[in-house]
Amino acid sequence: MSHARARRAIEVKLDAWADAKGIMIAHGAEPFSPPEGQVYLHAFLLPASTTCRFLNASELEYRGIYQVSIVTPADQLISVPEQILDELSALFPLDSSLERAGFLGLVSNPVEQGPTITEPDRYTVPASFTYRGSAPP
Repeated sequence: MSHARARRAIEVKLDAWADAKGIMIAHGAEPFSPPEGQVYLHAFLLPASTTCRFLNASELEYRGIYQVSIVTPADQLISVPEQILDELSALFPLDSSLERAGFLGLVSNPVEQGPTITEPDRYTVPASFTYRGSAPP
């Protein structure tokens, strides 16, 4: 399934960036223990329907949204997740390539910030971008 290859193409770039920054990432529903008092990311893929635009079914088209939620302690300044959001925008610019194991895709809409979600001990700033690409069935 090429949504998995699209997800992996994105995660390879995201993981390398986060490792260099010392930021932990929770991927999807994988087990994760959030670091206390630190910023971390929660990232997941939201796939859309797979389509076929070719009569001979030579390639399938995959589209979806990749969301990265920036989870921040409540006492942290809003400028911290805003800086991370700027860096994610630079990491995944519009029309940048996403390739993995036969999947050829790209970032089709820029990184966009969603509404801040506040909780007593933390707040979350969601960011997402859309991707599209194709791969043989």
